[in-house]
Amino acid sequence: MKIRWNSGRYINIYEIETDPKNRDTLMGELRKNDPFVYDLRVESHRIELSYFYHINSKTMKRMGTNFFTSRIDFLQGATSFNFALYLIKGERYWEAHEVLENQWQASTGIERVTYQYIILLCVAGVHMQRGHSAVARNVIERANRLKIRDTINNIDVASIKREKLLNPFIPLNTLVGCP
Repeated sequence: MKIRWNSGRYINIYEIETDPKNRDTLMGELRKNDPFVYDLRVESHRIELSYFYHINSKTMKRMGTNFFTSRIDFLQGATSFNFALYLIKGERYWEAHEVLENQWQASTGIERVTYQYIILLCVAGVHMQRGHSAVARNVIERANRLKIRDTINNIDVASIKREKLLNPFIPLNTLVGCP
């Protein structure tokens, strides 16, 4: 296991629904009061908050009780493709990207490029959660130029690519079937 991030980086997941248009305002408010907060992503039924070491009492009061905490160093040690799919289905694209990097690093040739394709789709999903649709579109277009395998671990990647070519903003979690 190669740790690329220092331990002490975490993601809290909150069962909060908010309009993605409010993301920048909420992020600004949190960063103003808490120097350890470094990213915020809005999912359809949750918010993911990334931070270093701990969050302060103002952030805890503003966000409420978190549903789940994930450690980045744990994710970097995970190697299960099915776990990555579970994360993708839950719109937890940042975490899925961390897990998939292990698959990508251990593979070669077109298999490696296929993992890279899925990772890029996760990266695009993160940018959509941040409200950066132009960046997400660029990442998806870059991903769609890759020559990939039709399937990997029983996932029909070719069909995902066809859908992404037709509609780049279709959420990845709706395209990933059961392995």
